[in-house]
Amino acid sequence: MIVTLGAAAERLPSRIGKDERAMHGRHVEFQPSHELLQATMDASTDMIQVFEAIRDEAGGIVDFRWVLNNHTSERKYGEVRGESLLQRNPGVIEEGIFDTFCRVTETGLPEQAERHYVHEQFDGWFFQTVVKLGDGVATTTRDITEWKESQAEVVRLREEVVKVKLAETEGQLAAIFATAPIGLSVLSLDGRFLRVNDELCRILGRSREAVLHLRVPDVTHPDDLPPSLVAIEEAVSTGRPATLDKRYSRPDGSLVWASSTLSVLPKGDGQPDRLLVVTADLSERRKADEALRRSEALQRVLIAELQHRTSNLLGVVRSIAENTARGSTSLPDFRARFDDRLDALSRVQGLLSRLNEQDRVTFDGLLHAELIAMDGRADAVTLRGPTGVRLRSSTVNTLAMAIHELATNAMKYGALGQGGGRLAISWALQAEGPNGKPWLHIDWRESGVRMPEGAWPTGTGQGRELIERALPYQLGARTTYRLGEDGVHCTIAIPVSTTVGADERGSANGDEVATAA
Repeated sequence: MIVTLGAAAERLPSRIGKDERAMHGRHVEFQPSHELLQATMDASTDMIQVFEAIRDEAGGIVDFRWVLNNHTSERKYGEVRGESLLQRNPGVIEEGIFDTFCRVTETGLPEQAERHYVHEQFDGWFFQTVVKLGDGVATTTRDITEWKESQAEVVRLREEVVKVKLAETEGQLAAIFATAPIGLSVLSLDGRFLRVNDELCRILGRSREAVLHLRVPDVTHPDDLPPSLVAIEEAVSTGRPATLDKRYSRPDGSLVWASSTLSVLPKGDGQPDRLLVVTADLSERRKADEALRRSEALQRVLIAELQHRTSNLLGVVRSIAENTARGSTSLPDFRARFDDRLDALSRVQGLLSRLNEQDRVTFDGLLHAELIAMDGRADAVTLRGPTGVRLRSSTVNTLAMAIHELATNAMKYGALGQGGGRLAISWALQAEGPNGKPWLHIDWRESGVRMPEGAWPTGTGQGRELIERALPYQLGARTTYRLGEDGVHCTIAIPVSTTVGADERGSANGDEVATAA
């Protein structure tokens, strides 16, 4: 944002000599949070900038250096990170911006100000907030030039109309009413509408004839009527304009926010006669404010979700590494197994990355991704179950690793590794418990497997440990695992998302996957 202007280095050449090594050290301190901060800053339509102070040998601040800029700021300045504020924008000294930066850095007290900045490449009004950040400041600057111009235009229009005697300027006032892009009305002192323009009729959602039969209470939301009457009384008693934001009620029951400024129209003897009301529709501004609030709330949710998912993912990777190390006979053996399991985990992250905000990974999508990656005998696999069963985000990684281990063992020792072997995977949704929450029941059954004695892997293995221990402990699942003469039979029952997607609603009516994978 603008308040980051500056460059008058020629006035302070002897004060700008910093030790480059110390400068680099401070820059590195910003690096750990740079990416997260940059993403948050870039989401704003305001100019957001971060500066660090440059001090002389006595510790006094002689300049500031750009550290971070968001996209909005870069469109104004270009790439300025590392550059001197005073060299780039010397006008900050004349406008008092440099002094503000110094005060905030030294006192820690934030400051806000409107500034009319007409230096360097800028010519407009800006509202700037400056807060202390480390040994420097962070600034948020909003371009309010259009807003100031519109406010000035409203004031100019009001003052122009108030100065003119209504009786002598009926033609001019009629022209203003006809062309004004803002709501205009004339009220009696008791709040009756005497004259209105088209824009006010649009705001109120009524015809001109209908409005002229109404009073202020008839078009005002009941909760906003007391301050409306107070504003009328204040304008009449003081002779000064009174302004308030209020809600107008339309005939269809909808509400519209508007800002109304009331000014007295005096009679020839100077006594109050009527009121001129200038009404500006605030609908679009309030929509923009609400959209900004939703955007900020969504950013907080996404950041929290990212932190949560990252923590869970690191835990899964750590568990994979530990279990793989325990079951490996050598470093090459560990590397091969670990890479294979990381590939499975990567496939899950690929599914998660393609989801929209409210989506979930589905069980059939997870199953297909794993079986395709196995590149086994597709004609040996039969799938049967409803499509679109949405998995809880907290269960996806662990369940995916269990499916991967089952598929890997089937490729090495079981149904997918032998010519006569068959694999049947079926699943179903069932409501359980007093609240009827949905559970997914999975049945993994191999058949036609013939293995020489001693060929099956000994011990529990990571796959079996995942199914018999990790799934019940981490997800509250119920599992069974049996190694029979003709292959593995495994069952898994886990709670799933209570939200239902379009595919799942269809499956509730009987739509199922019933294919050879």
